[in-house]
Order: sequence, then C-alpha cells, then structure tokens
Amino acid sequence: MLAGLLVFVGIAHGVQHLLGQNTPVALGPVSALLFAGLPAFLWLGYFHSQDRHEPEPKHYVLAAFVLGAFVAGPISGFLIELASGPSAGHFQLHRLALDRWIYALAIVGIAQEGSKYFVIRYTLYLSDEFDEPLDGIIYMSATGIGFASYLTYHHLVADGGAIYLSAGAAQAVVTTLAHASFAGILGYALGHAKFADAGHLGRATKLGTGLILAAILSGGFRVTMDALSVDGLASSPWRRVVFTFGFAAAVFLLTSVLMRHLLSISPHKDAPNEDSEASSDE
Repeated sequence: MLAGLLVFVGIAHGVQHLLGQNTPVALGPVSALLFAGLPAFLWLGYFHSQDRHEPEPKHYVLAAFVLGAFVAGPISGFLIELASGPSAGHFQLHRLALDRWIYALAIVGIAQEGSKYFVIRYTLYLSDEFDEPLDGIIYMSATGIGFASYLTYHHLVADGGAIYLSAGAAQAVVTTLAHASFAGILGYALGHAKFADAGHLGRATKLGTGLILAAILSGGFRVTMDALSVDGLASSPWRRVVFTFGFAAAVFLLTSVLMRHLLSISPHKDAPNEDSEASSDE
C-alpha cells in the first residue's frame, strides 16, 4: 500500500514530464476525484491493517470515511465560514502573524477536528463493533481520510484546478496522512475515554484534551500550508510538500506509537481471530 503511494506520485511525475516539466495542468472533476481518492484508498487500507487483533468490519470503516467526506467536511466548512464572518481572509501582512495563528487554532482547528469527532461520537461510537480502545483510532483516522479527500478535491477543482502534477499528487498524499493522524490523536482519546474507569469528569477531560491537541495540530498544519503558499513558489512547488510532509510525518509517528500502545492493552490481544481459526480448521 505504501509502495502504491510512491507509484501514484511517480506516475504523476512521469505524466508531468511528458506534458512539460514546468507546466501546470488544469484538472477536471474526474481527474481531481482520482487525485483525492487514490491516496485516500491506500491510506485507508494501511490504517485498517493495523487493527490486528479484531479488525473492524470494512463496511464500518468505509462508513467512517463517508461520514468524514460528506458530513464532517461540509460541516466544518460551514462552521469556519460562520465563525469567520466578514473579516475572514483579512489578516496582517506577515504570514505567521498572531491573528493567523488565532484563526487557524481557534476557528479552523476546532471546527475541523470537532466535526470529525461529532460524526463518530454519535454514530459508530455507539455501535457494538466499537469494543476496544484501538477502535477509536481506526474509525477516527478513517474519518480524517474522508475529510482530507473532501479538502483535496475542493482545492483541486477551485480556480480551474491548475497544479503541478507531481507536487499536487505528493501534496494529496501528505494532506491525507496529516488529517488521518490528527484524527487518530483524537481517536486515541475517544477510545481511551470510552473504556477507562474514570467517571464522567475523567472522560470529559480526556476527550477535551484530545480535541484541543488535535485542533492545535490541525491549525498548525493550516498555518504551515498558508505560510508556504506564497507568490514566487510556483517555480518550487515541492518546498511546501517537503515542509508539510515533515509536519505530517511527526504526527504520524506519534499516532503509530499510540496505536501500538492500544494494541498492547487490547482485550482481544490473546483471543484467536476468525482467520487463524479458519486456517487451523483447514
């Protein structure tokens, strides 16, 4: 699956080379859907494969993806627009000014991560399949992947979708990884809170901490993206990819550590799964 992501970027680079190395390409709706959907499909498979003890039903994971793309994405966009008001986009000149950070953290981060939390907390969180702490990361990361697909698609079709193919493909991969990881951090708190014997206040504290941390990471990613989206970078579109990849990779490593921890304390850790039982019967 990870090799597939590299192949995806490699093919985009090859097509870009054939069309002209420094020529942006305007993507239509179908091409934009492919750019947003293929990295999402591969990252979805990766995160689902980490649920080793009792894998969640694939249609449930797909449902989380759909909720992220078609519910959390539009809701967050509406909330950001509502909270921003007429002052949206009117920032100080410097791209790392304080008002940009406040906007990214208090509005964008909270709206995006809160929307992801909302669609899982009041749907799959209540199902019988949500039966171990790791499920929080699995379902929330799937929601984050769907959410990233929504953002990537709308970014690509905006203003004609003129992008440098290789850098655009790489950025789609990085954005998907980033939002899957941000949601995974919140999913850790969600799964831990559900099964922790901490009372209502303790659960609320865990969830609030997870939401704030995820919002800070999401807002910081937004500031990084905006700071590197400046005039004059058209000749070096990989600069933004490299910086945002470093940001996303760091959060991904943290999410991976949290997944390993939840795997180690899973109530299904020592129980044989259906696949192993089937192999034994054969």
